[in-house]
Amino acid sequence: MIFHDVAMLSSIVLLYCGSSYALPANTNHNNAKRADPHIMSGKLWKRTDPTIGNGIDTSDPLRGGKLISAEGTTDGAFSQAKEMMNYAVTLPAASVDSIFNKYFNPGDKNTVLAVFNRLLGDGQQDGAAALANINVIGDNDLPAGDPAPAYLEGFDDPDPILGLTDDAFVYPNRDDFDDACATWADEGMAQDMYLLGSILLHEYTHWDWFLGSIHNGAVIDQSGGYGWEGARALDKSLAVYNADSYGWFATELLWATLCAVDGGYNDPHVEKRSE
Repeated sequence: MIFHDVAMLSSIVLLYCGSSYALPANTNHNNAKRADPHIMSGKLWKRTDPTIGNGIDTSDPLRGGKLISAEGTTDGAFSQAKEMMNYAVTLPAASVDSIFNKYFNPGDKNTVLAVFNRLLGDGQQDGAAALANINVIGDNDLPAGDPAPAYLEGFDDPDPILGLTDDAFVYPNRDDFDDACATWADEGMAQDMYLLGSILLHEYTHWDWFLGSIHNGAVIDQSGGYGWEGARALDKSLAVYNADSYGWFATELLWATLCAVDGGYNDPHVEKRSE
């Protein structure tokens, strides 16, 4: 698959899969039932994307500009995170389940889709108004030796901070590919398929204040649950509480949908690989 800065991206992805600063660290998944979130109406913005804060220059098309979409398009990472979730909640089971079952127990589908639906606005599909309470900042001041490109701070708060490092902007958007579907048909899943929108979705799922009443636990970065291979191999009883399981399921479904052809990847749901 062809990316801009391929070598750099591949090395970052491998590091990200081994360590992450995306909190929380609590591993107790048997919490008491959480209440549904309540945000005072005066706190909500009309738009349904996170708020861009300090350290992000949206006039730079290779950095902050990658987050936002030109008018009438969905070419920004904020929109593409919602696009991935929309496919999961609107496509028929015949298109979703074979991919879903690689990452989650089949019995957890309603829970996973409820997480996506809440982030999308519960029926509006264009994003929950609460997303505007997330403050997205540029931040390279991570602990020494931590290679994660992003983190969520304040996962139990109504107004968390989502930090993106310089490395996060190396990840592509959906349209930053050359002949992506041809490569997808030849190679099947690959680490390089993860998008900037995938990172955002991953971090959103850590927001337990907003989502915890659905799964009644804490979505963390489970040990060994990073990357598409780690997420697939993870104990499925932990997948609902693993942020990368959500990120990779939605990412794989995006590409399987965009690149689907008769007899291809998504029909008859067999992952094709070149030998």
